[in-house]
Amino acid sequence: MTTFSDLMSLLLCFFVLLLSFSEMDVARFKEVAGSLRDAFGVQREEVVFQIPKGIDVVSTEFPARFTVDELLERVKAAVKLELIKGEIQIESLKDRVILRFKDELMFPKGSAELTPRAKAVLLKLGEVLALFDGEIIVAGHTDNLPIHSQKFRSNWDLSAARAVSVVDFLLAHKFVLPRQIAAVGYGPSRPLYPNDTEEHRAANRRVEIILLQKNAPLLGYSEAFSGKRNQEPLPEEK
Repeated sequence: MTTFSDLMSLLLCFFVLLLSFSEMDVARFKEVAGSLRDAFGVQREEVVFQIPKGIDVVSTEFPARFTVDELLERVKAAVKLELIKGEIQIESLKDRVILRFKDELMFPKGSAELTPRAKAVLLKLGEVLALFDGEIIVAGHTDNLPIHSQKFRSNWDLSAARAVSVVDFLLAHKFVLPRQIAAVGYGPSRPLYPNDTEEHRAANRRVEIILLQKNAPLLGYSEAFSGKRNQEPLPEEK
């Protein structure tokens, strides 16, 4: 009767004989091994002249969340009624959207306190700004008529205070981040139209909210509403 150990011995001898009769193709073996090495990157040698460095996640530039066209449509939908009434004007450029608010919508005459209607409009607009990841600049503008007020020393003072009021409101409602927004007062220095008629002066008294796409140059922004652009006179009312 064959024991288990005898069977294992016979099988071992059988496989040793098979191995002794076989011949290894060395060239074929090297070819297959090379293919596997290239496929899996095993023992790949690379010449490195500098110490490998990790990726700086903070400095990595991410694309803007919205294109200008998408941002424009969202803003228009938020302030649709005010656009129809002509209380807000919207202009889109290559890398920014500019909202112009008439001063009577935003503030009482000679004041920097937001009107109830202004707060309602900013609440609607804030829902869009909360999703915006670019920079926001709030700019106050006045006409060239001197201001007579105990609270504000000049039109420059008034325009800056109005811009700050809008910024404070947006920050208080957490629509924007402090590092994302800035307030600027331009006084009468950057009119849209010549201050030669009451209609033109009314148009020059305004607050602008400029939504700059990520990495947009601020120099380009300053030229966007600096008054250097040719503006057509407002049509006279009949």
